[in-house]
Amino acid sequence: MMWTSVAEGQNQAPPAGPRYWTTQWALDDVDVGKLTRRLGAIGIDTGLDLAGKVSVKLEVGIPTTSLRDAAAYRFDGVLTSPTLEIDGIQLKDFRTAVVYRDGVATLKDLSSKYIDRENDSDLIGEIEGSGSAELVPRGEVTAEARFKKLSLAPVSDIVAKLYRRTATEQLPQSGDFSGEVKFNVPLDTVKNIATYQLEGKFSGRGLKVAGLPAANFDADQVRIEQQVLRVDSFTLTTAPAKGFRNAIRLFGNAAIPLSGTGEFQFRVAGDDVPVDAISGLLAKTKADGKIDFRLVGKGKIEAELETSAWKVEGAIASPGLSVAGVDLGVLEHDISWTPTTFGIIAKRDLADLPKSFRLEKLQCDYAIDAQRLKIDRINASLFGGQVNGSAAIPLDSDGELSAKIKIENVRPTIQLTQAGFASEFSAMISAKLDWQVPVNAIDKPVAHQGRATLKLDEITLGGEKVGELKATASATAGDLTLRGNGTLFDGDLSIDTVANLQAADRWSDVSKRIAKTELEFDGVSLSRLFALVPEVQTDLTGTASGKISIIDWGQEGGIDQHLPNADVVLELKRVSHRSRLLSRSIRLVAKLRRDILGIDSWVGDYAGGTARANGRVYLVDANDRIHPRADLRLSANRVDLQRGLWFLGDTAENFQGLGSMTATMAGVGESIRIRGSVDGRELAFYGLSLGSAHSGLAADANIDRLQWSLRFPSVRSRQGGGQVEGELAISSGRRGGRGIDLASRWRTRRVKLSQLAKQLGQANTPAQGEITGNLSLGGKSVRTVDDLAGRFKFQLAQTRGAAIPGLVGVSRFLGPVSLVGQTFDVGAVEGVIGSGAVVIDEFWLGSDIALIQADGKVFLRSGRMDLNALIATGDYRDIAVNFSQLARRYALRSLLPTSAILSVSELLRDRTVVVRVMGRVNSPIIRLQPIETFREEAARFLLREGQRLIVAGITAEAASSLGSQ
Repeated sequence: MMWTSVAEGQNQAPPAGPRYWTTQWALDDVDVGKLTRRLGAIGIDTGLDLAGKVSVKLEVGIPTTSLRDAAAYRFDGVLTSPTLEIDGIQLKDFRTAVVYRDGVATLKDLSSKYIDRENDSDLIGEIEGSGSAELVPRGEVTAEARFKKLSLAPVSDIVAKLYRRTATEQLPQSGDFSGEVKFNVPLDTVKNIATYQLEGKFSGRGLKVAGLPAANFDADQVRIEQQVLRVDSFTLTTAPAKGFRNAIRLFGNAAIPLSGTGEFQFRVAGDDVPVDAISGLLAKTKADGKIDFRLVGKGKIEAELETSAWKVEGAIASPGLSVAGVDLGVLEHDISWTPTTFGIIAKRDLADLPKSFRLEKLQCDYAIDAQRLKIDRINASLFGGQVNGSAAIPLDSDGELSAKIKIENVRPTIQLTQAGFASEFSAMISAKLDWQVPVNAIDKPVAHQGRATLKLDEITLGGEKVGELKATASATAGDLTLRGNGTLFDGDLSIDTVANLQAADRWSDVSKRIAKTELEFDGVSLSRLFALVPEVQTDLTGTASGKISIIDWGQEGGIDQHLPNADVVLELKRVSHRSRLLSRSIRLVAKLRRDILGIDSWVGDYAGGTARANGRVYLVDANDRIHPRADLRLSANRVDLQRGLWFLGDTAENFQGLGSMTATMAGVGESIRIRGSVDGRELAFYGLSLGSAHSGLAADANIDRLQWSLRFPSVRSRQGGGQVEGELAISSGRRGGRGIDLASRWRTRRVKLSQLAKQLGQANTPAQGEITGNLSLGGKSVRTVDDLAGRFKFQLAQTRGAAIPGLVGVSRFLGPVSLVGQTFDVGAVEGVIGSGAVVIDEFWLGSDIALIQADGKVFLRSGRMDLNALIATGDYRDIAVNFSQLARRYALRSLLPTSAILSVSELLRDRTVVVRVMGRVNSPIIRLQPIETFREEAARFLLREGQRLIVAGITAEAASSLGSQ
């Protein structure tokens, strides 16, 4: 800091005014607070809240003869600041010329950048202007300013402070504005916008208000005069944006008293205005739809509301409107509001309104005085019914709040969303309310007196009929009661609640005072209940009955819990699937304590056997959400699988036998795990008999996605003196599909051939024999055997001819040779399963006197066959040499030439029969074929296996010769 000084008038005559001593001030980066305090010390008060660092270069004239006269001082110079805050406005790079004369401070060539403190790198505006302030004596402030792209968020905060009735959420919180303004205001009331005299014009770009898309705002002429804000015209427009198909436009003009009293007028209109944005401004109610509106109003607001006068008229239109989930339908209505009446009435003739109009009219008379607002003659026609009544609302802390309302046959439609499911609720509502309470005791339940009745008829949810309900609530002498009864899904429903209140109780204490709460239901239809959830497709029928007795509401002892403590009894009766009985009765007894459902017992008959469960279900998770988590123990005994696996749909018909299970269940809805073991008796899987079997069990389910999987990883069975082992996995198909996904692998060891014949459809067979081999079977979206695919390969041993379909019929072509009682010591069968058929690639049997070879198809559903078979019998010794030569010649050939096939057929003409087997497995049709019809596979088979007959014949001849000797 530095200064210089010079004395004025040393050699002159004494002037009429004060004498001055002139000094030069140069201050760098000083606290502006210290500077204002120094000025205050000589009687100069700026009236502003200042903060920051400033630098000044001033020529200061100090009145040596009038040091106590603050108006006599003189200042000329420049003030600069890198950051300066004036009454909460953050400025950057501030600069102005300062002149102070006769108590008036004048700022010239003012320039600055204006910043948003929360984001000063992106939102920077510019301010230019000039002004003056009468500081000594305190007078007026006059200014002119031009500004560009000022951030709106901090400006909105300042406006809210100046005009305290405005909430910040109703003002723009992002965007920028520009404009020009001239104003003057008394220095002592600079923080009261009502005392300003102002004119200017403003424009905003990218404004964000509530839920509206970014908007542009223009007000060409704005004035404040005589404490009235006048906006000659304004427009607010938005372009189409995400979630807003059409542009939005608001426009109008207004004259509003800033002091809160005085004359007002406005004219405002809007096109395609989303009501959710309006509800965001006025309330926190969810609303959907768009409206067009026109409103005109004028009047005079007095200090006492009852002496005020106004008239507001207009119209509103919407193609569809929903508020708080209630569908209000089409709006084409006139609006009127005066100090004594309010009305909304449809423009069209009320007698001819279409059904899309939910609201016909809403009218009432009211009166306001210093003590209360009295509403008389409420008359509303809405949702096909009537609402009438009256109410009185005290305007001070004394007096009684009362209401008498009657609702008749009102039928609203409400969109409900619960647990991820959206549904439509509707009911015919009739009700009566007669209620009183001192306005200063609304929060005291014991002070309430009254009675309310409610009747709900034709209740529907998601288009499904639910039932009806009649209920009565009353408050009398400190007791609150709620009693009701009705029907629910073809069953009966009743509720009974009583709370005994104490004088000091608040509404939060009511749950502690409930002496009894019982909810009972009987005969509730399960099929009607399941129909509410379209994603769950089931043919289950039956009824549910039960009783829920609430012990307390879990608020004792400081324990934080969400659900009441209650005893629960539930019984399911006559549960059936597609008219097939699953259970006569299943009964649940449980206790709900501290948000945990403890299942004492869940027991009943199920699918011809019994089922039990117990354990816990934790209903609330660590994030305080209703999110059940199970920890249960399950058991079932001798359950008929065809009935018990009903959830597999038609596929369950392919699972036969009786099953028993012990398992544990754990997890939440999106990840349920079941682990345990199962035992079965008389089991059969797609016709493959498993007898008695044991396996581990692993099941997983996702209820939210309706997906599940069931795995039996270690199936072991002893069947027909042999063994069957394997693994089976079934799971839900694609979402919405009715089939299941299936995968299985089976290994057999020395299992009787008769079981394979049964698999092919031969229910009764005298066949004997053994099979050893492998079978794989599976498919996607399996509903019937037509959807299965698989492969099999078995070795056959000690097989009797009676096991082979059609062999009895072939015997008539074999002369004295009978193969029905013949035992074939070796053989094999190999093929695939698909498209509802067993395709036999090769089937052959061999014995000392015969060979049998076949291939073709057997259709699983009908049991029809289409097979080609070759039977070779007789004495082969006389052709042994020629046959052996052919066998050696073509043994290594991958493809037999036609000449080889002809040679084999010619050589075996008298010893071989070729037949075609058709018809059904249990009634085959045999047709003899020419020997020339057998194919390469038959020739190759004979070359490979025919030597068995030759060797057997030579051996038999040698034995006979030895015996004759």
